[in-house]
Amino acid sequence: MKKTLRGFLIFIVIFFVSGCASLQQSLFDFSMSAERWRSGMELKKVDIGDQDISYLEREGEGETIVFLHGFAADKDSWVRFARQMPKDYRIVAIDLPGHGDNSRDFNRTYDIDYIAEGFTKTVETLNLDRFHLAGNSMGGYVSKIYAAEHPDRVITLGLFDSAGLLSPKPSDFQLALDRGDNPLIVNSRDDFDRLMQFAFQNEPFLPWPMRSVVARKYISHGRFNQKMWNDIWAHREEAIDLLPRLHIPVFIIWGDSDRILHVSTVEVYQENIPHAETVILKNCGHAPMLERPGETADFYVTFLDKNG
Repeated sequence: MKKTLRGFLIFIVIFFVSGCASLQQSLFDFSMSAERWRSGMELKKVDIGDQDISYLEREGEGETIVFLHGFAADKDSWVRFARQMPKDYRIVAIDLPGHGDNSRDFNRTYDIDYIAEGFTKTVETLNLDRFHLAGNSMGGYVSKIYAAEHPDRVITLGLFDSAGLLSPKPSDFQLALDRGDNPLIVNSRDDFDRLMQFAFQNEPFLPWPMRSVVARKYISHGRFNQKMWNDIWAHREEAIDLLPRLHIPVFIIWGDSDRILHVSTVEVYQENIPHAETVILKNCGHAPMLERPGETADFYVTFLDKNG
C-alpha cells in the first residue's frame, strides 16, 4: 500500500511539473548554471556601443581561445566542449549579434558583415590582442572573415563544419532550400525535432526538461530568425576569396554525416588552403563539439599543441 501511494505521489509531481512551463524553465536555468559551473565558465556582458554582447569566460593563465556558435545557436554550444580543454587556456565563448542573450532588432539588417562587425567590436572592447579563434557553421564564416582581415591577431583558426562555401555535393539542407523549405527556422515543436535530426547524427543527451525549454526558445525566436536568415541570404557572398588569405595555421574538422553542410566542402578547403590540417569524424553531424565533445577536443588540442 505504501509503495503504491509513493508511486502515485511521484507520478502526480512529475505530471504537474512537466506541464508547468515556469517550473521547467527554472529547472533548465539551474541545469544550465550547473553545466557552466562544471566547465568553469562565468556569464558576462560587454557594451560595444550600439548593444550589449553576452559571453561566457573561463579564466586561464595561458593563451586565449575564442569560440563562435552557428546560426540560431548561442555561446552555450561550447560549454561541454570547454570542459574537455586543458585548464591553462583562457576560453571566451561569445553570443554573436542577434543570438543568445543579446538584443534582437527587427529594424537592423543582420547580414554576415553586420554580424562580423559586431564580433570585431567585441574583440576590441574586450582588449583581446592575440588569440586562437574557432567557429562552428556561421561562426566559422565569421571567423574566416575576421582572420582574413586581422591576421596579426589570430594565432590559429579552427573551422568546425564551417559555413560560407558551396559544397560540390548538395546537402539535404541545400536541397530543402531549393524546395523553398528552411529546416533552420523553427516555428513548432515538429520543426524543432526536425532541426535536431538535421543537426546531429546522434543527438546529444538533453536531460528533462531541457529539451522542451530549448524547443520553446527556438520557437519564440522563429520569426526573428527568419528575418535574420533573409538578411544573410539576400547579401550572401561565397567566402572562397577569403581562403588564400589565411596564411595562419588552420584546423578543419567535419562530421561525415553533416546534413546541413555536406562533407564534400572539405575538398574546397583542401584545394584553397593546402596547409590546413583536416579531420573527418565518422558518424557525426553538423556540430562535433556538441555531438562528440571529448573526441573533438582531443583533435583540436593536438593541433593547438603543434601551433600554439
